[in-house]
Amino acid sequence: MSHADELAGSARGSRLTPARLAMAAFFVQAVALNNWFPRIPDVQNALGIGPAELSLALLGMPVGGFIATTLAARIVERLTARRAIMAGFCVFGVISTLPGWAWSVPTLFVALLLMGMSYVVMDVATNVEATRIQAAIGRRILSTGHGFWSLGSMLGLVMGAGFAQAGIDTRWHLVIVALVVVPAGVAVAQRMPTFAHALEANAARAPMMSFPTVSMAALCIFAFGVILGELTVRTWGAVYLRDVLGATPAGTGVGYAAFSLGMAIFRLTGDRLADRLGPVLLGRVCAGVAVAGVLAVVFAANLPVAVIGFAFLGVGVSVGFPLAVSAAAAIPERTPAANVASLSLIAYSSTLIGPPLVGFVAESGGLRLGLAAILPLMVLSALFAGSLRRRVADAKGAL
Repeated sequence: MSHADELAGSARGSRLTPARLAMAAFFVQAVALNNWFPRIPDVQNALGIGPAELSLALLGMPVGGFIATTLAARIVERLTARRAIMAGFCVFGVISTLPGWAWSVPTLFVALLLMGMSYVVMDVATNVEATRIQAAIGRRILSTGHGFWSLGSMLGLVMGAGFAQAGIDTRWHLVIVALVVVPAGVAVAQRMPTFAHALEANAARAPMMSFPTVSMAALCIFAFGVILGELTVRTWGAVYLRDVLGATPAGTGVGYAAFSLGMAIFRLTGDRLADRLGPVLLGRVCAGVAVAGVLAVVFAANLPVAVIGFAFLGVGVSVGFPLAVSAAAAIPERTPAANVASLSLIAYSSTLIGPPLVGFVAESGGLRLGLAAILPLMVLSALFAGSLRRRVADAKGAL
């Protein structure tokens, strides 16, 4: 049975097609993750720590993600992507409650370490499933799927800011979120296809640990800068708006919402834009917009200007990673899971550099200078957009 036949059979009699289920999985996992970011200032205040100590604690998530990406391909191929997504929602849902209960920098680091590990396995599995679906149906869906991730991100950020504004304790806020998203995520994953025939062949080819190959080097550099910009906003955005511009919790929510809305709109149209403009041109234009967004935020004199800058940043980093994932999955020398995990390894390693770099520069030069420190790496990303010159159709051969 072909992949298209498998998809048609799984979708028959239901409006929840495999493509829509993949988009729903992206949406729910984003809601779960992004409830955490607006609560970072509250946890910082509760622990009584400064930017440098907070930077060290926040390293837990990227370190966990870095570790998990080396093993994610093997896990996904052994479990199947659908089962890995299902297990990921269960494990991540429980672990995502832990940062609110941290009582010191080391315990916050460990909580975020576990959070990063569980989230990355779920994220790689979802991206692998989406690339297999888009290869089987012969059209791009990955950018749209990441658009739904951005919509879920926006909802999660607004929810987190709302809980903070209402004065609800971070601990119980994160528990409430977990009780909602875990059943929803498991229900979505249960209805997703498994691509059983492809997995039987791929499991034997999946490496024990996934590292980028030479052919992926330029693509990894491109993805590095894109994720650097996105994760820096998510990690330091609330702190910047509060400490530099004096924003209230509601104000930080507006800033995050503008970022996520800009990202969502362009991701939802990204598949069509990539077909019309080509992935290389689209990647370069968006990288330039991201740089403009950073500059607007760094030089913002008030909250409205910063919100506009956040919106530009959302647009700028919107389609870069989905385009990079499609290009990685199309590289024929290894399985899609191995290539996507390798790309994620490099992308998540940017969080080992970006947020700590911002924090340590901010410790001596202020947060404006701290945010400006990521600009050279984002410019470098734009210079390597040519690595996106891959055809989605090529991914069929990798399945």
